Amino acid sequence: MFLYQLIEWSKRNKAKVIIFITIIVFLICRYEERIPSITNQINQHIFADNRNVSKPSEILLIYVYANTHSYAYGNLKYFIEEAVRENDGIDYYFILQQIEKKPINESTMPPIPKSNAFYLQHENKCFDYGTIGWFFDTYTIGHPWKQTSPAIANPVNLRKYKYFIFMNSSIRGPFFPPYFIHLVLKANLNYYWYSVFTRRINSKIKLVGCTISCEAVPHVQSYFLVTDSTGFSLISKPGTSGGTTKDGIFHCYPTKDHVSIYSEIPMSNRIIEAGYMIDCLLTKYQTIDFTKPNNRFCNANFNPYKDRGLQNTSLEPYEVVFVKSNDLVFLKDARDRARLYQKWMEDIRSLNRTSL
Repeated sequence: MFLYQLIEWSKRNKAKVIIFITIIVFLICRYEERIPSITNQINQHIFADNRNVSKPSEILLIYVYANTHSYAYGNLKYFIEEAVRENDGIDYYFILQQIEKKPINESTMPPIPKSNAFYLQHENKCFDYGTIGWFFDTYTIGHPWKQTSPAIANPVNLRKYKYFIFMNSSIRGPFFPPYFIHLVLKANLNYYWYSVFTRRINSKIKLVGCTISCEAVPHVQSYFLVTDSTGFSLISKPGTSGGTTKDGIFHCYPTKDHVSIYSEIPMSNRIIEAGYMIDCLLTKYQTIDFTKPNNRFCNANFNPYKDRGLQNTSLEPYEVVFVKSNDLVFLKDARDRARLYQKWMEDIRSLNRTSL
């Protein structure tokens, strides 16, 4: 009976019904504008890429890619798709390590922005930091300790950068929990994926990474490192300080063990010897002063990124942002968790789920 009366009233008051429906649609649209869907939040999870803000590049990021394990390409692809954007304050240089001197078809690599991201190729005869040293010698000017003569028209001027990020294709990330992404967007913070690292650099802290290991001595693990111009000057200085050889930290050393002894560990040693501090994202090591001798033997000198390597727990991608992701059997826990988080994020996008 009520439905019949409603229909009859609607016939007699068509204009009012149309106005009412229009108002409802308008209010729904306005609500959806103000409360973005979780899909949109996830799609914006590098935080600042959709704000039409052109940020001058003050960061130099060098990514060394070597397709030497089954996860390498996926790691590179994930990083580019999730993090690399035009006008995000970074100049990206992706160095592709050639296997057996065979040129790499760059059209098969993940697409990158043309204005601030570049592919370069290098024979895979050095490990990460030797390759980075080759980049400095070949493509840059403004090195704090030596005169370089790059044979290119527009060399990279190292003096223009406030921060330096070094990373490789053995890791997958960045990972941030959705509630953190939502918080950053809702607060309209000027926050980028790298801000969690660069904002830790200050007058005391000059070297930051995802994790710190106390194997041998406390040091920031070199698969992902961030420093500023002061720190870069310290680690790029020629000579044996910090325990390296006369060739320095960015030399082309022949084995991984050489790189660990003469590149990775001396970086942190030089920072500490200069009176500064090192830092990482691990909750366990917050506010720890690694310049003090009593902190030298943290975590019983175990490597934290191995499965159950940190007080019988494995690394959490949402805690350290990047985790090791390669074929080594003792990296399974964090690697598989990161892949699961990646799948869940992809599901959110593909299913176009919206906020309740």
